[in-house]
Amino acid sequence: PTQPLPLATRRLVAVPRGVDVALPSRHARASAGRSSPCCMALAAADDAGQQLDLGALGRYFFAVLMQLIALTFAFGVLDSAGYASPLGPLPAPAAGGVFLAISLRSRVFSSLDDSAPEERVTATAAEDEALEAALRPDGGGGKPMKKTALRAECEARGLSVDRTMPAEMLQARLRLYFESRARQAAAAAAAITPSWAPSEDSLSLARAAAIAPLHALASCLVYSSSTGRLNEGHFNDPVLLWLALHLCLEDTLRTAQAAEGRVGAAVPGSALVCLSALYAAKQYSDVAPAAGALLALAATWNAVAAAAAADTWRLNNAVRAEPLYPHKVAGMRSQTRLTIEAFEGL
Repeated sequence: PTQPLPLATRRLVAVPRGVDVALPSRHARASAGRSSPCCMALAAADDAGQQLDLGALGRYFFAVLMQLIALTFAFGVLDSAGYASPLGPLPAPAAGGVFLAISLRSRVFSSLDDSAPEERVTATAAEDEALEAALRPDGGGGKPMKKTALRAECEARGLSVDRTMPAEMLQARLRLYFESRARQAAAAAAAITPSWAPSEDSLSLARAAAIAPLHALASCLVYSSSTGRLNEGHFNDPVLLWLALHLCLEDTLRTAQAAEGRVGAAVPGSALVCLSALYAAKQYSDVAPAAGALLALAATWNAVAAAAAADTWRLNNAVRAEPLYPHKVAGMRSQTRLTIEAFEGL
């Protein structure tokens, strides 16, 4: 009889003569090593030619840095205007209105394009259908497409191409594009959301009705306490900039999660946003304990959002492996882009 050895065996075993031992196949060993959700997520890069999206990581870092610089500059302008005015710096209630507006609309300072990737494709559905027919082995009954036409079709769909690529490679990239788009559509249709997780409308309502006012009130307390530490009524306070950094990270996560649909990358991103909120609360507490308590209360909502992101990834990763980092299909441009790239039509 055939007696398979257990996978955990790591020592030599004496086998009686006449007994056949069937070792597990290479495919079985690979499948056993990928049984856990984290191993499946790490192995997802091999699925459908996916690879780490370095362009997205670079743009995220650049967007956070530029948004923080823009907010710092805006605070500096408010300080300069207040000190130059005969009325002096803004009173605390007016400063609270400024903090409320920034907490609600900090996205204005972000340099990321938050439009959905499918909205950026200039080709219509009819053009896609005609191109798919032309890419079939029989050529759809028409003449073979020229290299310049193929390159133009690739660029219209956001594919990474150059003038040195032969027509065969351009055709292969277009076929891969249509295949990956079909898989993404199927994955989006089958996306699973935890039943307990708050909806996007609930998140927006909570942000406007509770989180932003808590941010504004806590920041107003820090602003009032700047006398003695800094100049009276100082916006460009290093303590206040920790909340500004948290808002920058949150806006970047919102673009990756809502606009780009990155389920896996949202897990570490949500954890980073939650940690930044807690660290900002610690900095606020060192200056004004009441401000730190208010900001910590607001950070509980970030913890709920991080738990929802992790549970959403867990459910969807069980169906189709999703890496915990930004990824893209090999040969395609990053779906993350800056606003200036949108204006340039890149």
